[in-house]
Amino acid sequence: MNQSYWQKTTQKKEFPKLNQDIKTDILIIGGGLSGVMLAYQLRNSHFQVTVIDKDNLGSHTSGHTTAKVTVLHDVIYQKINQYYDKQHALLYYQSNKRALLDIKKIIRKEHIDCSYQENIAYLYTSDIKKYPLLEKEKQLLTSFGEHVIEKNGTGKMIGLKNQAVFHPLQYLYAIIDICCRFHVQIYEHSLAKQIIRHHDHYTVKVNDHIVTCRYVVHATRYPFFKKGMYFMKIFQSQAYVGISSKKDSPNSYLSLDDHHSYRPLNDHQAIVINNKNDWFAQDSMPLRGIPYIGRLYQNEFIIYGFQKWGMTLSHVSAQLIKDLIYNNKNPYEELYSCHYFSLSFSKQYFSLMKKNILKGYLLQRYQTVDSEQIERKSGAIIKKNHRLYALYRDENGKDHYFSPYCPHLKCLIHFNSKSQTWSCPCHQSVYDAYGQVLEGPSIHDLKKC
Repeated sequence: MNQSYWQKTTQKKEFPKLNQDIKTDILIIGGGLSGVMLAYQLRNSHFQVTVIDKDNLGSHTSGHTTAKVTVLHDVIYQKINQYYDKQHALLYYQSNKRALLDIKKIIRKEHIDCSYQENIAYLYTSDIKKYPLLEKEKQLLTSFGEHVIEKNGTGKMIGLKNQAVFHPLQYLYAIIDICCRFHVQIYEHSLAKQIIRHHDHYTVKVNDHIVTCRYVVHATRYPFFKKGMYFMKIFQSQAYVGISSKKDSPNSYLSLDDHHSYRPLNDHQAIVINNKNDWFAQDSMPLRGIPYIGRLYQNEFIIYGFQKWGMTLSHVSAQLIKDLIYNNKNPYEELYSCHYFSLSFSKQYFSLMKKNILKGYLLQRYQTVDSEQIERKSGAIIKKNHRLYALYRDENGKDHYFSPYCPHLKCLIHFNSKSQTWSCPCHQSVYDAYGQVLEGPSIHDLKKC
């Protein structure tokens, strides 16, 4: 289901499922770039490091990205400058610039073959009303020391040289191989279900076993737990990604008008967003505008909210969490700290959040259809004997019934015919047509009826 180009063009090692109780020093929950890069950063430490993933390593966000390695994160700098201050914007830039250089350095040092190619990353618009946005971004980047390329014609465009693209899973799997040589323990198909804090350690329920550890790191796209109310501080965004047989440029582009995204892939192809549906990507968006990377409790850490820019931010987070574990000073600790929120920044998302919650808890109760109207390879919410059901009719005409309530917080799901999935409008959990959970925060399948 939802297999990306990266997954189709790479082979990975298989890792065992956790099938016994274990003890470790540091447990990293999540086997994407953030979790694996943290393990890489800790590989020479005296700690025993363990990485677990509920599915295969790199099979979720890291495996579905467009993989632009850049500090040009939409118009994030002027937003941070507006809602915080210029110093916050500068720190965000510096942390991601350092990460971009670190990626290049790691690839050279470890001799990683991952199709790394430097190019120019561009932002553009054809809407004259949005020209000031690019001008503001240009001025801030220039003040940070960047040389900004500017083009004008049918629209306005700014760009940065020495950005890059690469094959994210080739890079990830190479890092995993290095971690294994340093005796990092890795388990796949190992679902963390519950975390219990004790005075000087944690016990984590994984599958039907217990992991005892001193440190816990949540390196997932979205929290599966409810503490900290992060499900009210983050929302998820889904984008459809396609392969284009027409390569227009060796450079990368992002439109401010419709968020159309383009990046070169190889000699003849490119990856685009808002085109045909080869796979979908899911990202978490922090309502405060800045990712949550830091200490949740004394020895428990979180990494959330990369807002579509995980290639550099995964490396920012790995270095930051490593420094926190070592009690080293990190210049970006306060910027990414988990313990503040911005109501002013989040106001731009309130209407969307309200709409999604209203839809999930109320409106969909009154948008049921007659089961006879459901075509093959389609689904909908129906009412039968005064109860609501989710019904999927497969290509053979067989009906499959599920509870219509998302196991996370009981919102009503709806069917997406384009991706052949059920999704929750409130917090964007995704299930396949047959009710199996694909993307969290839910960790449970839809209940069959």
